[in-house]
Amino acid sequence: MNLKFLELFKELTEIKKTFEKVLSEIRSEEDLWDNADIIKNWKVSERTLADWRKKGLISYVQVKSKIWYPQDARECFLQNHFVKVQLNEGRAES
Repeated sequence: MNLKFLELFKELTEIKKTFEKVLSEIRSEEDLWDNADIIKNWKVSERTLADWRKKGLISYVQVKSKIWYPQDARECFLQNHFVKVQLNEGRAES
């Protein structure tokens, strides 16, 4: 039983360290969105968001199963996918 307690304590300590690291990198709660925030605000599906993560298109922070997207990661994603539109004889072209 003591061995299980020590293993649990070690795992909790690691989670705490990871969480503290995440918190130290975040300036405020508005800077941090979770999957639901991205899906709601950007109107994308959960599958699309998972594909972006898998392809390395958007950076994120993960602690266990919880995923967060810091503001700088969201801004970087948007800048990398910015499409400049030019008008050509009244028609928009990208």
